[in-house]
Amino acid sequence: MSGSDPTPALFAHLPDGLFGPLASPNRLHYWSILGRLYAEYFGPDAPLPPSDGYPRRELTAAIERWLLSDDPWDDDEGESPDTPLTVRANAIYERLRAAGWLRQERVGVREMASMTQPVSLLLGTLWDFAERGPAFLGAKIRSVELLLRQVVEHDAGGDALDEAADQTRGLLSHVAAISVRVRDLMPELIKAGSTAQFARQLFERYVTELFIGDYAHLHNADHPLARRTAVLALVRDIEHSDHRGRLLHWYQERTPGHDAERAAGRLERSLRRLRELDRIAEYLERLDEDIRQANRRALAFLDYRLRAPDRFDVLLQRACRGALAAPEHELRLPVAPGPLLDDTRLRAPRNRSRPIPRTANVTTPPTPEQLARMHLLRQMKRVRQVLPEDLSRYVNRHLGGRERVSSDELAIDSIADLRAYQVLSTLALRGHRNGGMRRDDPLRRMLRGFDVELDARARTANDHLDTPRFTLRRTRHAA
Repeated sequence: MSGSDPTPALFAHLPDGLFGPLASPNRLHYWSILGRLYAEYFGPDAPLPPSDGYPRRELTAAIERWLLSDDPWDDDEGESPDTPLTVRANAIYERLRAAGWLRQERVGVREMASMTQPVSLLLGTLWDFAERGPAFLGAKIRSVELLLRQVVEHDAGGDALDEAADQTRGLLSHVAAISVRVRDLMPELIKAGSTAQFARQLFERYVTELFIGDYAHLHNADHPLARRTAVLALVRDIEHSDHRGRLLHWYQERTPGHDAERAAGRLERSLRRLRELDRIAEYLERLDEDIRQANRRALAFLDYRLRAPDRFDVLLQRACRGALAAPEHELRLPVAPGPLLDDTRLRAPRNRSRPIPRTANVTTPPTPEQLARMHLLRQMKRVRQVLPEDLSRYVNRHLGGRERVSSDELAIDSIADLRAYQVLSTLALRGHRNGGMRRDDPLRRMLRGFDVELDARARTANDHLDTPRFTLRRTRHAA
């Protein structure tokens, strides 16, 4: 790969054939062996391993013990399950050692086995991924906010900033992945053989495994997710204050060669990941829509399965086979003798009465004075109505090439300007209340490329209004 490729070099840290056992026909059994080795010998819950590692015979004896209690292995690469247990355990050990999961060294006359730090870290990550259940977004938001407050208020180093950035990236990735899992799971659930099986899988897998642990409380005003505006304010404080220089010095001191460019890039990467928290609302709106669609499909399927006769297709096939195999005299229609179609059996036609002819009401065209009044009334209503594009023009007229402008600098030269100023003041007040602006607030669609921040400690007085001071700030989505 070229040096400009942004993809991380995975196999610069891991052996090339590491995933070979996990791609074999016995991949599930190799994963079980690796999991047991990690849990009993090399994981955080295992006893502290010796500095030289474990004797090879101890690990092969453990593999023999596991094979003796659970041996569903298939024939793989000429290795038959009928092979003696000791030979098979040593073959499994050698396969894991050759792939790079285990490292073997000779200490004196003994062969000692250990697990390298990158491989152990990867196995722990895979273990956590396999055990991952519903996440609690509130706890993650609190953790990110506390880490940033340590940076701002207690002069913590870049390690706290990096940890907050990593948690933010993991939070967004988790929410984005839930929508895909919901869409992938519903076609699989519909393949259930019975209504009871579908309902059981729906509640065990769809509700228990996929939903966010605190999903039902995400829209409450007191939920920590509503404090993402405070988190973004802390990020802006770090980015535009003396903390940036202090953190840049911290990164530079811990960068090989004290490279200032690499230190600045690492700081900017952490700040960029933290700013991505502003997109959590978009992810949650898409997740809400996917969950609503999944609920509708599940309810429709349950309603169909409960109303339709059980094994309806089997009953139709049985009826068709019976009709084809029955004698001809048994297939006659169960009707009385006589013609089926006769004019005496037909219903007499209904004579519909002719509708009463209608005449249009006489209309009087409006006079020129009435037309002028209606035109003037429409202009009066339009000039008092503020649309998103009207507000964007008013904001862009004052922002120009600047990033921020205070309400003291906003001019009011017309009724349209006065109405736009009133809407901006309302947006500032609603965004400042506890929990921030609600996601279903109709004024939320007015924010196109800018944001409004309230300064409740000062006021702005002009010739028309006296309001709390607010500041217009151009966002990165601005056109």
